[in-house]
Amino acid sequence: MDRVAALHSLAAEIDHYLSRFEGAGVNNVRAGLARWGGGVVHEGAASGPACGGLDEALAAVEQADPLKSAIAAAQPFLDWVTYDLYPAADIGPRFPKSHAFASLIGGGAPLRADGYELGLFLIAQRALYRDHHHAAPELYAPLTGPHRWRFGTDQPWLEKPAHEPVWNEPWDVHATIVGETPFLCIFAWTADVNIAAKTVYAADWDVIEARL
Repeated sequence: MDRVAALHSLAAEIDHYLSRFEGAGVNNVRAGLARWGGGVVHEGAASGPACGGLDEALAAVEQADPLKSAIAAAQPFLDWVTYDLYPAADIGPRFPKSHAFASLIGGGAPLRADGYELGLFLIAQRALYRDHHHAAPELYAPLTGPHRWRFGTDQPWLEKPAHEPVWNEPWDVHATIVGETPFLCIFAWTADVNIAAKTVYAADWDVIEARL
Protein backbone atom coordinates (compact mmCIF):
# COMPACT_ATOMS: atom_id res chain seq x y z
CA MET A 1 0.00 0.00 0.00
CA ASP A 2 1.37 3.43 -0.89
CA ARG A 3 1.75 6.30 1.57
CA VAL A 4 -1.41 8.20 0.63
CA ALA A 5 -3.61 5.11 0.70
CA ALA A 6 -2.10 3.88 3.97
CA LEU A 7 -2.63 7.16 5.82
CA HIS A 8 -6.15 7.67 4.48
CA SER A 9 -6.96 4.09 5.44
CA LEU A 10 -5.64 4.65 8.97
CA ALA A 11 -7.82 7.74 9.39
CA ALA A 12 -10.85 5.81 8.13
CA GLU A 13 -10.20 2.86 10.42
CA ILE A 14 -9.76 5.16 13.43
CA ASP A 15 -13.12 6.70 12.66
CA HIS A 16 -14.70 3.26 12.24
CA TYR A 17 -13.19 2.15 15.56
CA LEU A 18 -14.47 5.24 17.37
CA SER A 19 -17.96 4.70 15.96
CA ARG A 20 -18.47 1.89 18.49
CA PHE A 21 -18.38 4.40 21.35
CA GLU A 22 -20.67 7.09 22.65
CA GLY A 23 -20.11 9.77 25.23
CA ALA A 24 -18.32 13.03 25.79
CA GLY A 25 -15.85 14.02 23.14
CA VAL A 26 -16.21 11.13 20.70
CA ASN A 27 -18.53 13.07 18.38
CA ASN A 28 -16.17 16.06 18.35
CA VAL A 29 -13.24 13.83 17.47
CA ARG A 30 -15.18 12.10 14.70
CA ALA A 31 -16.28 15.47 13.31
CA GLY A 32 -12.61 16.37 12.92
CA LEU A 33 -11.92 13.08 11.20
CA ALA A 34 -14.79 13.70 8.80
CA ARG A 35 -13.46 17.17 8.01
CA TRP A 36 -9.75 16.42 7.65
CA GLY A 37 -9.23 12.65 7.48
CA GLY A 38 -9.60 12.44 3.71
CA GLY A 39 -7.58 15.52 2.86
CA VAL A 40 -4.38 16.02 0.91
CA VAL A 41 -1.50 13.96 2.32
CA HIS A 42 1.56 16.17 2.74
CA GLU A 43 5.14 14.99 2.59
CA GLY A 44 7.01 14.63 5.85
CA ALA A 45 9.54 12.71 7.88
CA ALA A 46 9.03 9.13 8.99
CA SER A 47 10.69 7.44 11.93
CA GLY A 48 9.95 4.72 14.46
CA PRO A 49 9.47 5.41 18.18
CA ALA A 50 12.82 5.75 19.95
CA CYS A 51 11.31 4.27 23.11
CA GLY A 52 10.62 0.97 21.32
CA GLY A 53 7.70 -1.24 22.23
CA LEU A 54 5.46 -0.62 19.23
CA ASP A 55 5.64 -4.19 17.95
CA GLU A 56 4.85 -5.50 21.43
CA ALA A 57 1.98 -3.05 21.77
CA LEU A 58 0.47 -4.02 18.42
CA ALA A 59 0.77 -7.69 19.36
CA ALA A 60 -1.25 -6.93 22.50
CA VAL A 61 -4.12 -5.26 20.61
CA GLU A 62 -7.25 -7.44 20.62
CA GLN A 63 -10.79 -6.89 19.30
CA ALA A 64 -9.66 -4.25 16.80
CA ASP A 65 -8.12 -6.21 13.93
CA PRO A 66 -8.92 -3.80 11.05
CA LEU A 67 -7.42 -0.88 12.97
CA LYS A 68 -4.44 -2.97 14.06
CA SER A 69 -3.75 -3.85 10.41
CA ALA A 70 -4.14 -0.21 9.34
CA ILE A 71 -1.62 0.93 11.96
CA ALA A 72 0.88 -1.70 10.80
CA ALA A 73 0.41 -0.65 7.15
CA ALA A 74 0.82 3.06 7.96
CA GLN A 75 3.76 2.62 10.33
CA PRO A 76 6.49 3.13 7.66
CA PHE A 77 4.98 6.57 6.94
CA LEU A 78 4.51 7.85 10.50
CA ASP A 79 6.93 10.12 12.33
CA TRP A 80 7.17 9.23 16.03
CA VAL A 81 8.47 12.01 18.27
CA THR A 82 8.59 12.82 21.99
CA TYR A 83 6.67 15.55 23.76
CA ASP A 84 9.51 17.80 24.89
CA LEU A 85 7.70 20.82 26.34
CA TYR A 86 7.67 19.71 29.99
CA PRO A 87 10.53 21.03 32.15
CA ALA A 88 12.86 18.09 32.88
CA ALA A 89 12.60 18.63 36.62
CA ASP A 90 8.82 18.32 36.47
CA ILE A 91 8.29 15.35 34.19
CA GLY A 92 11.21 13.33 35.59
CA PRO A 93 14.02 11.43 33.87
CA ARG A 94 12.07 8.34 32.79
CA PHE A 95 9.03 9.51 30.86
CA PRO A 96 10.93 11.33 28.07
CA LYS A 97 12.68 8.03 27.25
CA SER A 98 9.53 5.93 27.59
CA HIS A 99 7.02 7.50 25.21
CA ALA A 100 6.43 8.68 21.67
CA PHE A 101 3.53 9.95 19.60
CA ALA A 102 2.80 10.11 15.89
CA SER A 103 0.41 12.78 14.64
CA LEU A 104 -1.77 11.75 11.72
CA ILE A 105 -3.89 14.92 11.57
CA GLY A 106 -2.74 18.33 12.78
CA GLY A 107 -0.81 21.48 12.02
CA GLY A 108 2.37 19.77 10.84
CA ALA A 109 0.97 16.27 10.33
CA PRO A 110 0.53 14.41 7.02
CA LEU A 111 -3.14 15.43 7.04
CA ARG A 112 -3.33 19.11 7.91
CA ALA A 113 -5.84 20.66 10.31
CA ASP A 114 -6.31 23.83 12.34
CA GLY A 115 -7.08 23.63 16.05
CA TYR A 116 -7.23 19.85 16.00
CA GLU A 117 -4.70 17.04 16.41
CA LEU A 118 -5.14 13.27 16.24
CA GLY A 119 -2.73 10.39 16.15
CA LEU A 120 -1.24 7.48 18.06
CA PHE A 121 0.40 7.61 21.48
CA LEU A 122 2.75 4.97 22.86
CA ILE A 123 4.17 4.50 26.36
CA ALA A 124 6.62 1.68 26.99
CA GLN A 125 6.29 -0.86 29.78
CA ARG A 126 6.68 0.08 33.44
CA ALA A 127 6.37 3.84 33.12
CA LEU A 128 4.50 6.64 34.88
CA TYR A 129 3.05 9.55 32.93
CA ARG A 130 3.00 11.99 35.82
CA ASP A 131 -0.06 14.05 36.73
CA HIS A 132 -0.58 16.82 34.20
CA HIS A 133 -3.23 18.94 32.53
CA HIS A 134 -3.70 21.16 29.50
CA ALA A 135 -6.10 23.59 27.88
CA ALA A 136 -6.97 21.14 25.11
CA PRO A 137 -9.97 18.86 25.57
CA GLU A 138 -8.60 15.38 24.99
CA LEU A 139 -9.72 11.90 24.05
CA TYR A 140 -7.65 8.81 24.80
CA ALA A 141 -8.94 5.61 23.21
CA PRO A 142 -6.65 2.87 24.59
CA LEU A 143 -6.07 -0.12 22.33
CA THR A 144 -4.15 -2.07 24.99
CA GLY A 145 -4.68 -2.63 28.68
CA PRO A 146 -5.25 -2.80 31.47
CA HIS A 147 -3.53 0.35 32.70
CA ARG A 148 -4.01 2.47 35.80
CA TRP A 149 -5.36 6.03 35.80
CA ARG A 150 -6.15 8.75 38.27
CA PHE A 151 -7.98 12.01 37.73
CA GLY A 152 -6.63 14.33 40.40
CA THR A 153 -3.57 14.06 42.63
CA ASP A 154 -5.79 13.29 45.64
CA GLN A 155 -7.86 10.67 43.82
CA PRO A 156 -7.42 6.87 43.88
CA TRP A 157 -5.84 4.94 41.04
CA LEU A 158 -8.35 3.12 38.84
CA GLU A 159 -7.62 0.16 36.57
CA LYS A 160 -9.12 0.55 33.10
CA PRO A 161 -9.12 -2.06 30.33
CA ALA A 162 -8.44 -1.62 26.65
CA HIS A 163 -11.27 -0.13 24.58
CA GLU A 164 -12.58 2.12 27.36
CA PRO A 165 -12.15 5.72 26.15
CA VAL A 166 -11.05 8.47 28.54
CA TRP A 167 -12.23 12.03 27.96
CA ASN A 168 -10.45 14.88 29.72
CA GLU A 169 -12.11 18.30 29.79
CA PRO A 170 -9.81 21.35 29.61
CA TRP A 171 -7.42 21.51 32.57
CA ASP A 172 -8.64 18.20 34.06
CA VAL A 173 -5.71 16.61 35.91
CA HIS A 174 -4.84 13.05 34.88
CA ALA A 175 -2.02 10.52 35.16
CA THR A 176 -1.31 7.01 33.84
CA ILE A 177 0.72 4.06 35.09
CA VAL A 178 1.76 1.51 32.48
CA GLY A 179 2.57 -1.98 33.70
CA GLU A 180 3.76 -5.04 31.78
CA THR A 181 1.71 -4.30 28.66
CA PRO A 182 2.81 -1.28 26.59
CA PHE A 183 0.24 1.49 26.32
CA LEU A 184 -0.98 2.23 22.79
CA CYS A 185 -3.90 4.54 22.18
CA ILE A 186 -5.57 6.90 19.77
CA PHE A 187 -5.28 10.45 21.06
CA ALA A 188 -7.08 13.59 19.95
CA TRP A 189 -6.99 17.23 21.03
CA THR A 190 -10.03 19.09 19.71
CA ALA A 191 -9.11 22.71 20.56
CA ASP A 192 -6.28 24.84 21.97
CA VAL A 193 -3.67 22.49 20.55
CA ASN A 194 -0.85 25.04 20.73
CA ILE A 195 -1.06 25.56 24.50
CA ALA A 196 1.49 23.34 26.21
CA ALA A 197 0.60 20.81 28.89
CA LYS A 198 1.82 21.35 32.46
CA THR A 199 2.56 18.91 35.26
CA VAL A 200 0.65 19.07 38.55
CA TYR A 201 2.84 18.03 41.47
CA ALA A 202 2.01 14.82 43.36
CA ALA A 203 4.04 13.65 46.34
CA ASP A 204 4.04 9.97 45.33
CA TRP A 205 5.84 10.20 41.97
CA ASP A 206 9.21 9.02 43.24
CA VAL A 207 7.66 6.12 45.17
CA ILE A 208 5.68 4.93 42.13
CA GLU A 209 8.64 5.20 39.76
CA ALA A 210 10.89 3.31 42.16
CA ARG A 211 8.48 0.36 42.09
CA LEU A 212 8.14 0.18 38.31
